[in-house]
Amino acid sequence: MISVAPTPHFAVVATPACLLCGSAAVKTKLQHDQKRLQKCLHCGVLFVVPQPSPAALANHFQRGGLVSIDHFDNQFEVNRQPVLSHIVNYIRSRKDEGSILDVGCATGFFLANFAKRSTWDACGVELTPSAAQEARRCGIQVHVGNTQSAKFKDQSFDVITVLDAFYYFPNPASELAELRRVLKQEGFLALELPWATSRAWQRAPIIGSLLNGTRIPLLQSSDHLFYYTPKSVTRLLEQCGFVVQTIRPLPANQQAGLLRELLWKTYSFFSRLLWRLSVGSVFLGPRFLVVAGKAAAGAREDNARLADQL
Repeated sequence: MISVAPTPHFAVVATPACLLCGSAAVKTKLQHDQKRLQKCLHCGVLFVVPQPSPAALANHFQRGGLVSIDHFDNQFEVNRQPVLSHIVNYIRSRKDEGSILDVGCATGFFLANFAKRSTWDACGVELTPSAAQEARRCGIQVHVGNTQSAKFKDQSFDVITVLDAFYYFPNPASELAELRRVLKQEGFLALELPWATSRAWQRAPIIGSLLNGTRIPLLQSSDHLFYYTPKSVTRLLEQCGFVVQTIRPLPANQQAGLLRELLWKTYSFFSRLLWRLSVGSVFLGPRFLVVAGKAAAGAREDNARLADQL
């Protein structure tokens, strides 16, 4: 859930194919120094090449990330309130109690909504030790590391959330396999993601200055490894044994400055209105929520065969 910079060191490695679906139909969208933003013309995902080594990525978070805890507490959590409120309300509309795991829980701001309710057992996973320490002060059980090193038991959680963090996983299929293992059969997974297309044009010089207050290009200002669209993340989830239950737009994070806040609210409002009027067929960002359940064994095999044919 923490958005940080500077970016980790990227090893120079050529990547001729899509890192998500393996398609060779890729196109360079942006380039800066040795980094390129590639778009897969098959599944629609955007990804950065070359990718950082696993050791460099782990060290990136172990150092404490890109923002200090004070800055995070004072600004980031407040700015995330509009988005997280929507997600909290959605989860509570489906489940009144149970066990919830937040992967990339940061300082526990989101999980605090559940930890203070006696009907919920809240648990987090966080790579940054200083952030995990803050979450523990909120009374949340936090494992410092990743989901694999946490070694949770099979079918441990009713709800698993990955909020503003899924794009950091260098091997998302492997991560989803582990999340599927620890998710209960009737549970659900919720991923919150920025819309790939809007992330790219938001960093165009003029638009970036208006919306974000900066003209710094995307590849210099972001450490994301992947940029997902609803299509690309749906395809990935189905390949990994999930069934997508809903995809819905989310508002933007709260912005600094009245003009930028007004611009973002206007953008979010018309995007959500268009989504409703088109019955979910037209989506313009800026963020979206994907909720998926575990597919039955037969459906999982069918999804894998279909993905191989595409």
